[in-house]
Amino acid sequence: MIMTPTMTDPRTLSASDIKRLLDGALRAPAQEGARLAALHWLRQLAEARSAWHALQTPADGESALQRPREGPRVAGNASRHVETLHRARVALRRLRAVLREHASALDGVIDRRSARALRALGQATNAMRDSDVQRTWLAAEAEGLPAAARDEAVRLRIKLDARAVRASGSVSRAFEKHFDPIADRLQAQLATYRQLRRVGLATTPTPFARHLATRIERASLRLRRDLESIQGVHSQEAIHQVRIRLKRQRAMLAPFARQLPALAAWFEFATRGQDLLGAVRDADLLAERAAHAKLPALEAALRHVAMAHYDAFALTWCKRLDEVMRTLDAAVAELRKLATPVNADGVPMEIERKYLLSACPPVAMSAAPVLIEQGWLPGTTLRERLRRTVRPDGAVQYLRTVKMGPAAARIEIEEHTPSALFDALWLLTADARVRKHRHVVADGRHRWEIDVFRDRDLVLAEVELEGIDDVAEPPAWLQPFIVRDVTGEPEYVNAVLARPDHG
Repeated sequence: MIMTPTMTDPRTLSASDIKRLLDGALRAPAQEGARLAALHWLRQLAEARSAWHALQTPADGESALQRPREGPRVAGNASRHVETLHRARVALRRLRAVLREHASALDGVIDRRSARALRALGQATNAMRDSDVQRTWLAAEAEGLPAAARDEAVRLRIKLDARAVRASGSVSRAFEKHFDPIADRLQAQLATYRQLRRVGLATTPTPFARHLATRIERASLRLRRDLESIQGVHSQEAIHQVRIRLKRQRAMLAPFARQLPALAAWFEFATRGQDLLGAVRDADLLAERAAHAKLPALEAALRHVAMAHYDAFALTWCKRLDEVMRTLDAAVAELRKLATPVNADGVPMEIERKYLLSACPPVAMSAAPVLIEQGWLPGTTLRERLRRTVRPDGAVQYLRTVKMGPAAARIEIEEHTPSALFDALWLLTADARVRKHRHVVADGRHRWEIDVFRDRDLVLAEVELEGIDDVAEPPAWLQPFIVRDVTGEPEYVNAVLARPDHG
């Protein structure tokens, strides 16, 4: 007997509740944003599970896949089964990815029993997913194959159709065994969280956008490494790793991709990449099935299809790696801009630690430097800073900034400015300028900025914190070069370090 789909707790957030809350999740505390993302995919999975239940229990009590063939009606039923299972698997895969990638923000809320159940559900649906994809491909593409391969495709399709009925029952049992008993508990686990506050200090929780930016940026280093490792279609391990990393990126970004342009651009880029690599994998798996069934013409045709998809991926990704990474970097930068910590009045704050160094560490020197030119407009109580940043790829950014308050946690208001206005104002900063090379090194969830000044023997390290309670322990590669912490020493404030420069 098929059990009634779960998530029946009356306190369960509805799909419309979650959608409404997701609109503000990037600005919410990391603990809340991570939970909303997980709840979104949990809700999607529950809805797909309910749809599967409905398909498996028609009015006459007979499974739709077990009915006699009735032309278009059966084809329609089969199509709905494929689509429903696909939706369930996408939601399941993305739920598991979000739980894994946001583990630190979720504070270990998901118990091992739930994690094992979700993993088992994924494994139990793998076979039917692969079979469905292969049946769909053969139905849609067989006519375009050579004659010999086309005949073999018909034979293989008959075998796959026969397996579909048996696989359908195993999927239903997997939902009953692995998902139904934990759905309400998962909802309850994700619906609440605790937030620590320190007495006497203003609360500046880490925004979810900053947490998300850190996760994406950290994964980008591994993504680049794996892309550089791909030497051809036979680099199966590297290709697999890239496909998995793109899936995880999309799982994290999908609920928010439409909210920010750069985020949407990277999401679409990652989608195209994942689709191409997925097509390579699906064609390879189907070729292996054809080989096992002793269908050589079909196997050869499918190997050719897989190679064509790989060539398209290599052209748009491997040979344009710098463009790929710039698209990803732009998404991270957009998230970080959105995630500036704010005080109780909603005013943006800069929270950082600063260290005097004896020299620039070799790890930092290996990172391509950004040229930073800063100048301060004349003023006493309020001084406005101009900054021109030149990236290694030649991209230039112009900013105007005002900072107020103590060095450890200052109010910071910043905006982009047109180059023409910057040039006009820059002339007024000739008596107070700084030029330096900045090497940025990501370490865990923090970014260490090593500034090497061009007009004096001075090297400083800065790390921006996510909140007043955040702590960034200097990494091992930096510690030997630290002279002391100079966060509160006014002589190391950039505005004080500024010198006349009439060149």
